[in-house]
Amino acid sequence: MNRTALLIPHFNNPQGLAASLASIGAHEQIDAFIVDDGSSRQRIDEAACAKVWRADGELHFIYLPHNQGIEHALNTGLQAIIEAEYEYIARLDCDDLCAPERFAKQIAFLDSHPDLYLLGSAVMFFDASGDRFTINQPQKHNEILRQMHDDNAFTHPSVMFRAAGVKALGLYPTDCKAAEDFAYFWRFVAHYQTANLAEVLTRSEYNDAGISMSRRRQQQAMRIKLLWRYFDYTPRSLVKISKACLSFALPVSFTRKIKRLLGMGKWD
Repeated sequence: MNRTALLIPHFNNPQGLAASLASIGAHEQIDAFIVDDGSSRQRIDEAACAKVWRADGELHFIYLPHNQGIEHALNTGLQAIIEAEYEYIARLDCDDLCAPERFAKQIAFLDSHPDLYLLGSAVMFFDASGDRFTINQPQKHNEILRQMHDDNAFTHPSVMFRAAGVKALGLYPTDCKAAEDFAYFWRFVAHYQTANLAEVLTRSEYNDAGISMSRRRQQQAMRIKLLWRYFDYTPRSLVKISKACLSFALPVSFTRKIKRLLGMGKWD
């Protein structure tokens, strides 16, 4: 058994799962836990997964009897990983791709910074048209804390966290649909030191059918809920929650154009 486990939720996307597994380098020392959230149309092909898997580690498959939502799939996987006594837990979503030695670099950084409990990285986003841009998240904890009062300072499929933090803080919340990652990372930021690496270690596909697009209003409502939960009665918090309410009211095409104009994402 390796020190690190990779958690991948799956739902009706075996091709995306295979692509994600194939992107992991042969020298990476990591085990993978794939949790199928009750797929009904396109089930996991374990043989195909094993064929593309090159990492120095084992594949574990967990099947939920019916679809319950990504937060339940994540929590099922987290529970299995915690019970197996891994030291670190990494995340990846189907269709997302890993840069060479992504996990080795994150493990080395966490090993050299024992006070850190959550570590992300820069992420390059792409779509089928060839459009692409890079999100450079804040690197230092004080910068991360400031951004969390505005929006998520971590890109979900890029993170690795200490299992000890999961044991202390619990599993993903189930009362923040479509924003469970933002809610969960707030727990880590509120209790531990965190960081992001400047290097792009994950490439993530985006499309209008993704959870952040198709359930945008629900996600934005949950974001406002979380900003209110961590509201600290400073002018900064007031400005940020007002901005979130405005974003909730505007169409996504408009807010995307504004972000590009303001440079909130480096376009390649």
